[in-house]
Amino acid sequence: MKLSLAIILIGSLFNLGNKSQDIYLVPGGENIAFELKNDGITVTGSYEVQTKEKKYNPSRDSDIQKGDILHAIEGYRIHSLDEFVSYFNQFIHQEEVEIDLTRKGKPLKRKLFLLKDNGKIKTGLYVKERVLGIGTMSFYDPESKIYGALGHEVYDQDSQEMVDIQSGSIYKSAVLGIKNNGNKVGEKVGSTELKEKLGSALKNTPYGLFGKIDEVPKSYVPIPMAKQNEVKIGKAKIQTVTQGFKIEEYSIEITDLKPQNDIDVKGISFTITDETLLSIGGGIYYGMSGSPIIQNGKLVGAVTHVLSDNKISGYGIYMESMYEAAKNVLN
Repeated sequence: MKLSLAIILIGSLFNLGNKSQDIYLVPGGENIAFELKNDGITVTGSYEVQTKEKKYNPSRDSDIQKGDILHAIEGYRIHSLDEFVSYFNQFIHQEEVEIDLTRKGKPLKRKLFLLKDNGKIKTGLYVKERVLGIGTMSFYDPESKIYGALGHEVYDQDSQEMVDIQSGSIYKSAVLGIKNNGNKVGEKVGSTELKEKLGSALKNTPYGLFGKIDEVPKSYVPIPMAKQNEVKIGKAKIQTVTQGFKIEEYSIEITDLKPQNDIDVKGISFTITDETLLSIGGGIYYGMSGSPIIQNGKLVGAVTHVLSDNKISGYGIYMESMYEAAKNVLN
């Protein structure tokens, strides 16, 4: 069984002045927190409202389900919880309102009843306006300030769908520790305080989270990006954070390479060989996704998945593929 590593940067896109035509990227490895906002607000559950006259649960009585994305109330577009509350107050004298929502991409209209309890409207809905998570930065472009992270998509646990970003940000995040779950895949514990913003999140794709960094530190050193045919079976390193903010290098062994014409997040197969990393997390752990893979001084890929029944082994995306994905979505 293969599991994604989400818990739920990219080089110069043109390099016109580089005569060797090598693409130079800054390898990441930092832990980041991300905040993504969808086109609307997401229903996370429902509860029963009871007054003297009526009992009402929107899931049971109006077919409004957990994971539905609510886009409008009586034609008024909803983008935040503040708008959600504000618009309902406009209809305080109505018994019901029409809402527009999507369920697994399908547009739907539903009637939502408004019950008054001590002068306050109760809808019976629990909702949220954002998705929070942590992961690992993969690479930066010091010239264009474009970055890539995670190496795979971000899914909303409530809707079970890939988040369609309308706005989003990434933040500096400390690793508080690695939870070693014995025979099961471990988990990174990271801070999601969202205090120090690093940049914007623009696109959530099957190949990573992409956006622009506000400022790439001048101390960061770019290295060449390896083309797919330059990646070899054998020894390599990954860069990641296991405590605090410090990026460390750990040894891996690339065990198999899948030649690709189309982008795939499982082009590189590898095994963790570093005893220190094995003692910390027992192998690959959730939250490591996006960790850059370096071989022979070149940035060759990023960690994407772990094998749940063999957590020292996993997959990575070719950096060349991740770079192409970024060009396709951000150009």
